[in-house]
Amino acid sequence: MAVIVLHGDSFLVAESLAEIRRGLGPEDLLESNTHKLNGNSVSLAEIQAVSNAMPFLSDHRLVVVEGLLGSFEARGPRGRGGGTSRNRLARWEGLGEYAEEVPSTTCLIFADEMLRANNPLLRGLTGSAEVRRLPVPRGEELARWIRNRAKAKGASISPAALRLLNQFVGPNLRLLDSELEKLSLYAGEKQIDEGHVRRMVAQVREASIFAAVDAIVQGNPSLALRLLRKLRDDGAALPYIQAMIARQLRLVTVAKELVETGVPRGEMGARLELRADFAVRKTLEQSRRFSWPRLKGLYACLLEMDLAIKQGRQDEDLALELLVARAAVLR
Repeated sequence: MAVIVLHGDSFLVAESLAEIRRGLGPEDLLESNTHKLNGNSVSLAEIQAVSNAMPFLSDHRLVVVEGLLGSFEARGPRGRGGGTSRNRLARWEGLGEYAEEVPSTTCLIFADEMLRANNPLLRGLTGSAEVRRLPVPRGEELARWIRNRAKAKGASISPAALRLLNQFVGPNLRLLDSELEKLSLYAGEKQIDEGHVRRMVAQVREASIFAAVDAIVQGNPSLALRLLRKLRDDGAALPYIQAMIARQLRLVTVAKELVETGVPRGEMGARLELRADFAVRKTLEQSRRFSWPRLKGLYACLLEMDLAIKQGRQDEDLALELLVARAAVLR
C-alpha cells in the first residue's frame, strides 16, 4: 500500500493518521488489522513480521510505529536497546530497503514528533517513503487554521474573536480545537464573537486575572478594581474570582521557587502545568516582581477576605475592594 512518515505537531499527526485510516476501508474490518508498535522497544524484525502478514478479512493492514525516528534525534537515543548510538543505528540499516518491499496490502506509518532533516532514519527512508512534515502553524497560518477549523465545525468567527484565541491560546492545536467546538455550540447560528470568547475560553478569562494581579503588584488599586469589576460585570461570581487569584498566587509562588532553583525556561510550562505560552510568560514575569514577604501578605489578605464574607462581616463587593486596598499598601 504505502510507507508514510508523519512528523510534527501531535494533533496534526493524529489528524493525518485518522484521515489515512478512513481511506483504508470500513472501521470494523480495519480494527482487527491495526497494529501499534512502540518505537522505543520494537525491532526491525518485528516490524517486518507484522507488516508482511496478510490482512484478515480485509483488503488492508495498518501498522503504526510511534516514536522510532524521534529516538534517533541529536539529543540522544532513548528506549531499550542499549549500546552506543552507532551500534543501535546499525540495527536499522535495512529499514530503507525494507520500505521498498512492504506488501501492497500494508500501510506502514511512522508517526513522530518534529524531526530534523539530518535524522538518520528519516534520511534512510527518503525516496522510499512519503514524508509529511506537519509543523505547528504560526502567525497568519495559525489564524487561517483557526478560521478553517471553525468553518469545519459549521461556524464563523469574527476577526476580534480570532485575535483573542490566537493571542491567549496560541498554537496549542488540540486545545484550540476543543475551544472552537465549545464556542460553535455556544454561539449556535450566530458568528463566534469577542464576547463569546471572553465568556467561554478560560485562557482569556485568566488574562484579566493576570492583569488584575499585575495592577495589585504595581500598586495601582484603581486599575485593579476596574479589571475585577469588569469580571464581575461579565458574570464572574466572587468565588470564581477568589479561586483564580489564589490560583495565580500559587503559580507565582511555584514559579518563583523554580526560577530561584535554576529550572530551565523550557521546563517551566510542564512544571507549572500551564499549556499556553502566554500564561507561562506572564506568570514568570510576575514571579520576578513579587518578594516573598509580599506573597505572604497577599495570601493573608485573601484569607481575611474569605473569612469576612463567610462570617457575614462584609458583602462580596466591599470585601473585594478591601482586598485590593490592603494589597496595594503591602511592601
